[in-house]
Amino acid sequence: MLARVQRLEQARCFRSPFTTAFGSFEAFEAWSDVEMDEGRLDRADFPVVVRCMGRWERDGTWDPAHGR
Repeated sequence: MLARVQRLEQARCFRSPFTTAFGSFEAFEAWSDVEMDEGRLDRADFPVVVRCMGRWERDGTWDPAHGR
């Protein structure tokens, strides 16, 4: 019963878009580096995007309950 409750609680926990798509924010950063190295993302602009998204990831901006 306890295991079932834990699974239900984990399912209700919000997962960031990075965790959902890449497994972790660090994996997204690694993917971004490869994409920039291969010229698919702009090396001048995208590091700023990654830095901003990293801040949002750390402060919980993605969580629907953020700011309540």
